[in-house]
Amino acid sequence: MPDDVQNSRTNAMSAMQGLFSGFEARLIRQRILPQPLDGALYDFDPNKVSRRSHVSGDLSSSGAGAFSRREALGLLHKPLLGATVLKICVVLDFAWAPVSRDRCTAQTLDQCATWALTGLRPDVFFILGVAGISRDPQIGPTDEAMRALTGGPNWRAAFLEYLNPGWRVTTPRDGVILPVLFENLFDPEPFDHKAARIDAALQASPELKEPGGFLLLEEVARRAAVTGELVTDRAMLYAGKTPGLDVKDVDGNLIIQRNRFTSVGA
Repeated sequence: MPDDVQNSRTNAMSAMQGLFSGFEARLIRQRILPQPLDGALYDFDPNKVSRRSHVSGDLSSSGAGAFSRREALGLLHKPLLGATVLKICVVLDFAWAPVSRDRCTAQTLDQCATWALTGLRPDVFFILGVAGISRDPQIGPTDEAMRALTGGPNWRAAFLEYLNPGWRVTTPRDGVILPVLFENLFDPEPFDHKAARIDAALQASPELKEPGGFLLLEEVARRAAVTGELVTDRAMLYAGKTPGLDVKDVDGNLIIQRNRFTSVGA
């Protein structure tokens, strides 16, 4: 196997291990999960979980070729009277191939939903995370792929792209599941690591060292490999403690800008 492909495989393997190693722990920390079909909230009890998994390819460090892994954790609920039933199922799906394949597609989502048996269990709500290595950190999912995240009547999905070192979590826009829930369930990186990277990106930005200089918060997110409202929160915090900086909304775009009459040396 060529060195560049082997390095890519090693990188993908490391990303996958980090993604799955804390999967159940993240559900436990979340503790309560919504069930949009019946409008209820259910406690996550690790003693009442159904598990299903699938592995394809060689997952050893010395392996070669493509590999994939899927894990499904189902939340079981037992009312005071009645049988135990499956209410919510959270599925995490990761794959890598020597020839880079875009995982952010409607077809990939359909494959994951089919494996999860979403069509055979209409009373169960499924939360899917489809993960892989980003082909290009500057390119996100297409409009078609974004529309596909809304899934079907009993499932919603998120794309999880490893940007090295962070993950980009792209969520559906219909509001059935809040974006923060997808991030809490699937993003393995600790909060303080992300915050430190955002702060470092802001501190290193030459645009903010010149009078009148500005930077789109979207660009800060790209440089720090972080998504979500955390970028805005950290930028506002950074501006609040740094003289001459402000966060502004310009034509619907959030920017952080240095005052025209101040500079770093002022």
